Amino acid sequence: MKVLVIMGSLRKKNTYQTVKKIENILSDNCEFEYVFLKDENFKNCIGCHLCISHGEDNCPLKDDRDLIIEKIEESDGVILASPNYVMNVSWIMKNYIDRFAYTLHRPKFFNQNYMILITSGSNVGSKKALKSLSVITSGGEITSKLRVFFTPGMRPKKVELQEKRIEKMAYKFSKSLSNKKEHKPTFSYLIWFSIFKGMSYKNKNEVIADYEYYKDKDYFTEVELNIFQRQVVGFLSNLVRIVS
Repeated sequence: MKVLVIMGSLRKKNTYQTVKKIENILSDNCEFEYVFLKDENFKNCIGCHLCISHGEDNCPLKDDRDLIIEKIEESDGVILASPNYVMNVSWIMKNYIDRFAYTLHRPKFFNQNYMILITSGSNVGSKKALKSLSVITSGGEITSKLRVFFTPGMRPKKVELQEKRIEKMAYKFSKSLSNKKEHKPTFSYLIWFSIFKGMSYKNKNEVIADYEYYKDKDYFTEVELNIFQRQVVGFLSNLVRIVS
């Protein structure tokens, strides 16, 4: 199984060392590949909105974004890893979130499972950082969430318990890759699809890419919806078109 690590730390210290622990735990079953955002040709988002309104191919930043997409699509699982800086992810990981914002409108990574990792010097803001990073999986299922603390003076007992939790979540992530199931349209995904489908018709002259993406779709993937699911999508998408 292939695991892609997208590293949002500027240092090979706490965050990197934690991922290396996970890699060592899973070395018998998983092959790890690393994308260090600090070393990639990955330019800063300029907020032009073209990726959302006219499609990601219209992004004026020509760099290694598509190479990262290829690596994600070739993987079985993805680890998004970032330190907690001022109650959020690092700036370089926030740029990753911004550059892939269009996938919130048009998700594509349904074949990947995700682990979300935040390292922090304290508990303050770590949950917010974890939540922020959890947004950008673009349809992929989050099977493990992990916060790891490097607090000065941590008691040995807490360190021991944390090491056990790292191991537990690593195995949970690995198990999800081994027992991967075909994506199913849960109710939350149906709501997500319905809202954006309805909005795409409502704003088809402003957000052209969304309209082109949704106009012929019954759902994000080719999965066959049952009658109830079709009714949910039809009702909610029409409701959004009316009230938005």
